[in-house]
Amino acid sequence: MTKLSTVKLQDLVTLSFLQEFQDNFALSVGVASLIEDNLGQAITCPSCFSTFCREIVRTSEVGLKRCLGNDMRGAAKAMQTGKPAVYQCHAGLIDFAAPIILNGRVLGTIFGGQVLTARPSEEHCRKNAQELGVSTDKYLAAIKEIPIVSREKIQSAAKVLFLVANTLSKNAYQTLKLKENNREIILAYNRLENTFNTMSDGVLIIDDHGIIKQVNRITEELFDRPGSALLNKSVKELMGSQAPFIEKVYKEQTAYNDFEIFIDTKLGRLHCLSSGRPILDDEGMLSGGIIILRPIKRVHKLINRLSGAQATFRFDNIIGQSPAILTSIQLASRAAAGMSNVLIEGESGTGKEVFAQAIHNQSARCKGPFVAVNCGAIPRELIVSELFGYTEGAFTGAKRGGRPGKFEFAAGGTIFLDEIGDTPLELQVALLRVIQERKLTRMGDNKVIPVDVRIICATNKNLAQEVAKGNFRQDLYYRLHVISLKIPPLRERSEDIPLLFNYMLHTMGCEWGKPIKKVDPAVITLLQQYHWPGNVRELQNVVERVISVVNEDTVRVEHLPEAIIQPAALTIALPPARTNELLRSREMFKQNRSEQERRQIVELLRKSNGNISYTAKQLGIARSTLYRKMSQYNIPN
Repeated sequence: MTKLSTVKLQDLVTLSFLQEFQDNFALSVGVASLIEDNLGQAITCPSCFSTFCREIVRTSEVGLKRCLGNDMRGAAKAMQTGKPAVYQCHAGLIDFAAPIILNGRVLGTIFGGQVLTARPSEEHCRKNAQELGVSTDKYLAAIKEIPIVSREKIQSAAKVLFLVANTLSKNAYQTLKLKENNREIILAYNRLENTFNTMSDGVLIIDDHGIIKQVNRITEELFDRPGSALLNKSVKELMGSQAPFIEKVYKEQTAYNDFEIFIDTKLGRLHCLSSGRPILDDEGMLSGGIIILRPIKRVHKLINRLSGAQATFRFDNIIGQSPAILTSIQLASRAAAGMSNVLIEGESGTGKEVFAQAIHNQSARCKGPFVAVNCGAIPRELIVSELFGYTEGAFTGAKRGGRPGKFEFAAGGTIFLDEIGDTPLELQVALLRVIQERKLTRMGDNKVIPVDVRIICATNKNLAQEVAKGNFRQDLYYRLHVISLKIPPLRERSEDIPLLFNYMLHTMGCEWGKPIKKVDPAVITLLQQYHWPGNVRELQNVVERVISVVNEDTVRVEHLPEAIIQPAALTIALPPARTNELLRSREMFKQNRSEQERRQIVELLRKSNGNISYTAKQLGIARSTLYRKMSQYNIPN
């Protein structure tokens, strides 16, 4: 919005028009005239100024100051009264003023005058000349040249100026509003233009005949053609087989939303979601339409980012210094530099997905999605639709509009197929086809969709043996087995157990607000002697249990699960003296735990006046279990 305080008269009215009006007015009426701005500065050249004012009075510093003061007072009087002001200047001449007003603020004033209604006395003239510091003789000679005009004529001239000033005020207001409207239009256009060109989707503006009139930068990128090559082309030519559907926008005024389309371009087949809207003019008549093209890759990327389909682990996150794990990391790092499929083999819980994420994050596809699929957790009848997607009506219960599969979501990135050894044979055939052709067809559809993904598989089975048994296709095995990576079980890298245990203990302890400073050496000995069937995942669970039960800053043997400290495990590796010590610690731990439970039951019964139901509920056990514990601990009922 234009600030009124900054608006100047010369910004709203043409100065050449003001000058022409002023000159003609002065010549026709026979009086001098001038137009000044709100600061008293002349914005036109004086018209018909007398020698008396121009060369005598206004050449004096005192005279000029008095003239400007009189003019300002005259303009103020006209502003207050709403009428033209007629006043006598300090030299005895008659002047008149008509203000040019905009919304109550004076932008300028039209001045006229330098006339007399009667000759002033010689005494008065001499006094003025002396005050002004000018020649008395010149003063007297010049004032005799001033015309004498009747008061009626002066009032008429003042009224004319006032009418002109009002007209100029109205024109100034209209000009200001026009400027403001133009500014709003330009601002709105710039906003739309910036929005248009910063959108992440392709946008095409078409007229009512389907001719492309405007495209944004993304559209140029999608079609790999400059805007000049797309403008004034028919949308039929650009959209190909999809044109009949889009034609409904400008032929039938029918809008559509998120329609999946495929367009053949110089860069290959463009797979995108398209929306369209007709554009109507102020009278409701069709003037064209807007077509939006949203690349499916960007849609999938957004979905993956919001759903957490991103790789977070890197090789730096893999803890271990044993030769076995360092060899695996080195091989995986080499695999990350290529584009070949990777097969990761290892027992459950060894960290196969951690390696898969690290490979992805160090590869050229690190900016793309990382989509993990557990092939063993998906029902057999749904796995094909889950991986390759389906169309509407492909099967009973299919989602309206269909749904893309995991391979499409992983486009431009990596798909991690965990437990690949559990996939049914019919899926293995489809998977082999996708790997070979880098294309897929959704269930219930016949459209071929190109997919650009890197495949990393993992299994806890021996796939070579599964091939020999006939449970896994040999051709698929060789397609996946381009780079083979074996992750050693935790029992084969026992030297890494202290590192892993201390790292997890510190990390979880800080997260849970229970920092632990010390670990009994016997704890590490037991951990290294344990066979770890659940590998690193089991170790993580043990650490979580330890942090939950420890009530001091030191981890002791009694804080470990019984499976790790059981006698059978101890007698194999520890000397008898140390074994007896650990058994005593274990027994003491059991006694302390029992005593703590007994005290808790007694306290709850006391608070509830012996209410068995309330006490059992607070302990999270059944009434029968509570009765049994009360009997065990000799607690009276």
